[in-house]
Amino acid sequence: MARKRKAWSKVIEESGVSVRVYERAPGGPIYREVRDGAGAKERKSLGHRDRALAEAQARQLARRLSELRHAGALGPLTLGQLATLFEQHRVPHLSPDRRRTVRAELALLLQHFGRDLAVDDLTPAHVDGYARARASGAVRSPRHRGDAPGVRAGTVVNEVRLLRGLLRWGRQHRVRGRPLLGTDPLEGVAVPHERNTRRPVATEERYRALLAVADRVEPLGRFRWLLVLARTTGRRIAALCALRASDVLRTREQVERALAATGQDLRHAAHWPHGALRFRAATDKLGFESVVPIAPEARDALDAYLAAHPKVGDAPLFPARRDPAKPVHRLLAAHWLRRAEERATLPKLDRGLWHAFRRLWASERRHLPPQDVAAGGGWRSLHVMRTAYQHADAAGVFAAVQPPDRAPGRAAGQGAADTPRDVSRDA
Repeated sequence: MARKRKAWSKVIEESGVSVRVYERAPGGPIYREVRDGAGAKERKSLGHRDRALAEAQARQLARRLSELRHAGALGPLTLGQLATLFEQHRVPHLSPDRRRTVRAELALLLQHFGRDLAVDDLTPAHVDGYARARASGAVRSPRHRGDAPGVRAGTVVNEVRLLRGLLRWGRQHRVRGRPLLGTDPLEGVAVPHERNTRRPVATEERYRALLAVADRVEPLGRFRWLLVLARTTGRRIAALCALRASDVLRTREQVERALAATGQDLRHAAHWPHGALRFRAATDKLGFESVVPIAPEARDALDAYLAAHPKVGDAPLFPARRDPAKPVHRLLAAHWLRRAEERATLPKLDRGLWHAFRRLWASERRHLPPQDVAAGGGWRSLHVMRTAYQHADAAGVFAAVQPPDRAPGRAAGQGAADTPRDVSRDA
């Protein structure tokens, strides 16, 4: 008589934490079981029948739980413990896009340094080694694109800044009444920087060429009006995609109510004859809410779009096709822009999708008070706006290198140009 098969079960222990993986029926789906400090059981299906994978997942979970329970209590704090606590307490409060980015960057840092590295042992040499590994491709993201094996310095800067932010958070976070980290081992260490940054600026000619093919790329008009708003407002594409119908303020009364709700001066409404847009804190990169006026071209575009696609209340201004209750995602907007560039036979701007229009908007307004430009375009730092977004134009640079008595005149506020204007007669 054949023996009855037994359901498989195994206990994985890591650093004093046990995780049991088991089948409820022989050959059936695998579950895992964890006991908390009080002895309560927490069970969850792993959603597969692969025993080897279940053991690996249990071992990883046990290690993470051990890092949470013993952080700073058993020996020096490790980078893995710090990262796990950061993921539990800080990452959930970030925006969805930022959460994905932070988790991907944390994985790269842990891949290079290892989870067992004592945080107090971090030195500038570790940072230099990480920068070299990323530049050479020795440490590579699964999402890596392009032919080059490594990444440019700008990418490394962002990842090292996350490491520095992780250490600062560790000094503020308390476990059992004490700071998780007593000191920042990298305090005062210079973050590597990009020497040859690539921040291309779009042109009016490029904008017009894209407008000419916009309806062939996206026939519902969403791409066309996003393009107009990007050109006329200078705002980030994510903030434009997230606009709701109620964020379009077309009457003075609507503008005044929005100004009152955000604590701004109601008298601004008298100076904004074409209406305004409200950018909500939830969609702003830095979490600020603002109400800003719009130009005539933007008002005409919005009126035409809303006449063809009426929307009210909190309905997305640019809805996703599959789920009209959600706004179109910025990645789809980037896809539309790339397709439009191909249809218009425009050369690709390296690292220059929608942000190239934000730089154009800022560069055209270098002659205006920087506080006004920053408020209109949504910058909180004048330094960032001036150094990363406001660029020199060709005619201005040419004028600058001429002797003062022969420098060609230039109208105030002239924006970026495709090519230097003909100044042979002036010279």
